[in-house]
Amino acid sequence: MIFLPLVLVGVNHRQAELALREKISLQENEIPLALRYFLEDKGIAECFLLSTCNRTELYAICAGNDELPARFLGFFHDVKKHPPDSALLQALYVRREEEAVRHLFAVSCGLDSMVLGETQILGQVKEAYHSCQAAGATGAYLHSLCQKALATGKKVHTLTALGQHAVSFGYAAAAVARLIFSSLQNHTLMVIGTGEMAKLTLQNLFAMGVQEVIVVSRHRERAATLAGRFQGKVLRLGRLAGELAKADVVICATQAPHYVITAERLRQQRQRGKQEGKPLLLIDLAVPRNVDPAVASLEGVYLYNLDDLQSIINENLKVRENEALKAQDIVETQVREFLCWYRRQRAIPIIAGLRRKTEQIRQAKLAQFNTAALSAREQQLADKLTRSLVNTLLNEPIMALKDLCLQDDYATAEKYARQIFGLEPQDTEDPKENRSNE
Repeated sequence: MIFLPLVLVGVNHRQAELALREKISLQENEIPLALRYFLEDKGIAECFLLSTCNRTELYAICAGNDELPARFLGFFHDVKKHPPDSALLQALYVRREEEAVRHLFAVSCGLDSMVLGETQILGQVKEAYHSCQAAGATGAYLHSLCQKALATGKKVHTLTALGQHAVSFGYAAAAVARLIFSSLQNHTLMVIGTGEMAKLTLQNLFAMGVQEVIVVSRHRERAATLAGRFQGKVLRLGRLAGELAKADVVICATQAPHYVITAERLRQQRQRGKQEGKPLLLIDLAVPRNVDPAVASLEGVYLYNLDDLQSIINENLKVRENEALKAQDIVETQVREFLCWYRRQRAIPIIAGLRRKTEQIRQAKLAQFNTAALSAREQQLADKLTRSLVNTLLNEPIMALKDLCLQDDYATAEKYARQIFGLEPQDTEDPKENRSNE
C-alpha cells in the first residue's frame, strides 16, 4: 500500500453567497451518485462528502491531489450541469493534510458555522459519514478521521458552553421567556403576524411546551397554515382587542406602520379582565415597532424589542467567543492526536515491505543450510534465533522510519528505506485493498 495524502476541496458560506451554494448543494439521494463519480477516478482511494445548506466539501485520500479540484468541479459540470464559472472557481478552497484535519474538526464543533457554536452540524457530519460508509467510500483513514471529528465535536460541547447561549432572535426570545415564566407549560402564546421572524420565534417558544397557540393576522389563509403547524387556532386582527387578555406571551411581527398594541388599551383590557399584575411578556420584532413602549410601565408587563434582544445576543456572542477559544484548544489537542496516528500509518507500507524483504532473505539463508540434518527442536531454535536476530537488527531502523513519518517527512523515510535496504516501489505495495467498510 503506497501512502496517499489527505486532501479537502470545497465551498462554504464564507466564500460563496447562497445562490452559488444552492447550485452545488447535494440532496440526500444525490450523494451515492456523487461518491460513485469520485471513486471512478483510480487516483481516489477513499472519499467523504459533506453537503449542507452552508457547505459542500469533499475529503479524499488520493494520488495526484492537485487534480482533485478539477474532479470536484467536473462532477457539477458533468452530472449537475453547472459549469465552473468564475464565482465558483473564486470560492473554491483546497486544504491538505493537517489543515484538512483541523478544518473538519472545527466544522464538527460549530466553529466554522454561520452561527458560531451551533450544534446541528455535528449531526449532519454524522449522517454524512454513515452515508459514505454505507456506500463503501470510506476506508481505514477516513473512518478514523470521521470518528475523531465526531468525538471532537462531542467533547467540545461537553466541556464548553459554546452552543449554550442564544445567538438568534428566536433563541433570545425563548431565553427571556424562561427568565419570566421558567416554563411555558399551561401558558398561551399569541403571534401577531405570519412572517419568517414570527415563525422562527414561535418555533423556539413552542418547544418550551406551550399549551395553546393563537395566530393573529389579516391574512386568514397564511394564518391557518402557520397555526396548523403548531396545532393552534386563527384569530382575525380585528378581534385582537377582545382576545389579548387570554395570552401570556405575545409575539408582534407585522408590517403595520402604527402601534398594534397601545398602552392605554392594554391597561383597560387588563383592568376589565382583572389581570393587573399578571405576568405578560410582549416581544416586539417589528420595524417600525408594533407595541407602544409605554406598555412597559404597566404592572406585570414585560416588553422586549429588537434592540433588547440584540443586546442579549451580543452578550451571548461574547460568551460564545470566549468559549470558542476553549474549543479551539480542544480541537488542536485532537488534531495532534489524530496526526500522530495518521503519520505513523505512513510508515506501515515501508515497514511491511522491509519485513517482507528481510523475511525472504532469512528464508533463503536458512535454505542454504542442511536443516534436514537437524532435529525438530534444533530447527525450531534456528528459526527462532534467526527471527530474533532480524527483529533486533530492524528495531532501530523501524523506530527511525516511524519518527521520520511522525515528523511529516515521509519522502525521506521512503528514500532511506530504498537506499539503505534496497527496497523497490513494489516492495511497499500491500496486496490488500485500502478501502474498507470498517
